[in-house]
Amino acid sequence: MKSLSVHLDRLEKVLKARGIPCKRHQTLEVAAAAFGYHNQNELTAAGKAGDLNPPLAEPIGEVALPTGETIIVVRDPLANSAYAVDQAFVEQVIAEERAELFGPTPYGHLLNLSRLLDDQILPLQANLDGIGASETIEIPLFIGQVSHKHGDNLYVMATQEALDAEVADYCRSSLFNDRTFRPGNPADDGEDLTKLSDKDIIRWYFDAPHEEYLHTSTDTLRVPLPLLRELLGVMPSAASQPKRNTGPSAKPEPKPLPDTTHPSARQLIAGIDSVWDDHPDYPSEDWKYEVENGDTRRGYWDWVAAKLEEAEDEDDEAEDTADTADLPPVQKWCADDADGYAGGLLYTTNGCCEVAHAGPRLFSKLGLEWSVDEHGFFYPLTEKESRFIGEDGIELPNGFWPHMAYSCLYEGRKFAYPSIEIGYGRDNEGDRETVLRQLKAYADQIRPRIEAIGGHVILEEDDPDTSHTLLTLIPFDYIVQNAVEFDDWKIKLARLMMPKDAPAVMAEFTPQVWVGDQTMVVDPQGDTTWDITAEIIAMGRQKALELQDDQHNTDDLRYTFNAPKWVQDWEGPFYMEVSEQIAAFYEALDKKA
Repeated sequence: MKSLSVHLDRLEKVLKARGIPCKRHQTLEVAAAAFGYHNQNELTAAGKAGDLNPPLAEPIGEVALPTGETIIVVRDPLANSAYAVDQAFVEQVIAEERAELFGPTPYGHLLNLSRLLDDQILPLQANLDGIGASETIEIPLFIGQVSHKHGDNLYVMATQEALDAEVADYCRSSLFNDRTFRPGNPADDGEDLTKLSDKDIIRWYFDAPHEEYLHTSTDTLRVPLPLLRELLGVMPSAASQPKRNTGPSAKPEPKPLPDTTHPSARQLIAGIDSVWDDHPDYPSEDWKYEVENGDTRRGYWDWVAAKLEEAEDEDDEAEDTADTADLPPVQKWCADDADGYAGGLLYTTNGCCEVAHAGPRLFSKLGLEWSVDEHGFFYPLTEKESRFIGEDGIELPNGFWPHMAYSCLYEGRKFAYPSIEIGYGRDNEGDRETVLRQLKAYADQIRPRIEAIGGHVILEEDDPDTSHTLLTLIPFDYIVQNAVEFDDWKIKLARLMMPKDAPAVMAEFTPQVWVGDQTMVVDPQGDTTWDITAEIIAMGRQKALELQDDQHNTDDLRYTFNAPKWVQDWEGPFYMEVSEQIAAFYEALDKKA
C-alpha cells in the first residue's frame, strides 16, 4: 500500500465535498504544500521513503454491546490511550474506501487502521455487560481555560496528560513567537525552554508577570447508552478511556517485544545505557522499564535511535567540520550526502526553481560548480546555468506541456530536465494504458535527438500514483553552448521535443522594391516559405495569436533559424504573412485535443 495514495484520496474527498474538485497533479501540489514540501517530486520521494506513513493503530480486542453493535477497542500508540471504533464502520467503510484507511483519533493523531482489517481481533470481557438502555457510561473530563487579552481558549480532554499537552503547545507557541523567549536569545536566563516538560513549561509560562491566567477543573460526562449507540453509528471514534499508569511497583521479567516495536529494539536496548540522557518529556526512571517491556510508542524508539546515532557520529562530525568550514550552508531540507550518492537521479531544483537536494560537499566530490543564493546558501546551478530554468513551459503540438523549472544530477552530471506529467483515470483523462502508450511512443520519437546531445529520456510509470511522468534530461554543457537567454533556450527545446507528424506554422515572405513612393512585388530569389513552428511554440499561444501580418514584430521572423539566407539578407521592402497560418495551427491543435 502506498501511503501517499491514501493521503491524496483523503484530501480529494474533502475538497470534493466542499465543491473543489481537483485533478491528481493539482492535489499533489496542494498536498506538498500542506506537508511542508517544496513540490510534488519531494512529496513523492518522501512517500517512497516512508516519511508519510502514519503509525499503526493497535487493536486491543472487540466488545459486543447489549444492543447488538460490536466495537473494536484500539490503542493510539502516540497517546498510549485507548478509544473505540464501530466494527460496522470498519467492514463497510474502511474496507471499501481507501481514503478511510487512515483515520483520526480522539487525541488528535492520524493512524493507519489496516490492522483492524488484517488482524484477528479477540473478544474482550467487557464491563458494558448488563448495562440497560436507560443506564449511562461515565467519562472523565479534564478542562483547562486560558484567559488572555484576546479572549479565552477552552481545552477539554479525556486525560490530564492530553490536557497538559494542549496547554503546553499554546505556551510554547506564544513564547517562541516572541523574540524575547526564543531559544538562544540573550534575554533567556539560561533555562532551555525546549527541554522543559509539558507541566514545567505551563508552570514557567503562567508564573511569568503577564496578564494571562490558567483555570483548570475536572468534570464527568455521563453518556446514555442509546446516545452512545447513535454516536457509534455516525462516527468511528467512541469515547476514550483515561491513560493508564504503566509504571509497576516491582519490576517483572521482561516480556517478549510486540510486533509493533522498532525493528532494532533489542540492539537499541543493549546500547542505550552509554548514551541516554533524560528525555524532554519522560523522566529517566520511567523510560527504561517501559522500553524494556515493549512500550510501543515509536517516539521513544526514534529518540533512542537518534541518541545512539548522535553519539556514534560525534567524532565524524568533528572531522567533517574542518573539511567543510569554507563551504556555504545548505537549506534545512537538503541532504548533502557526499558518500551516499551512487549516481542515480537526484533532483537539484524543484518546480519553483528552488534548491531541492544536494550540497557543496557532494558537488566538490563530483567536481561540479555551484553558486550561492541571495541569502548565502548553496545553490546547485551556476549563474549562467540558472538562466535556463524557469517557472514556465512550452505547449507542444501533441498537447504535452514540459515544465522547465527542474534540474537534476544523473550519473554525476548536471542536467536540466523539462518534465511532462500526464494524469489518467479521472475526469477528462484517458485510461492508464492509453496514456502510457502515448508517452512511450512520444519518448521513442525524441530519444534519438536527446541522446545525440548527451541527454536521456526517462519514463516514470505511476509516479505519482495516477500519473505517468516523462523526464527529458538535457546536459547543461549543451545548453550553455547553444543558447544565450531563457527565451532562446525555449526555441531550441521546442525543436528538440517537437513530435513527428505535427501541424506546422509556415511563414511566407514576399519581396518588393520601391517605385517612387509605392512598392511593387518582384520575383523571389529562392524559397519564400519556412517553418517557424518552434518560434511560435516558444512564444506561447496568446502572444502568437496577437501577431499581425507586415508588422515589425512579425518582420523579425525572417531572421529565424530556418529562414532562407536570401530572405535574411534582403535589403528592400517586403511583406510577411503569418497570422492565418498561426490561427490555423492552433485550431488544428484544439481539434486534435
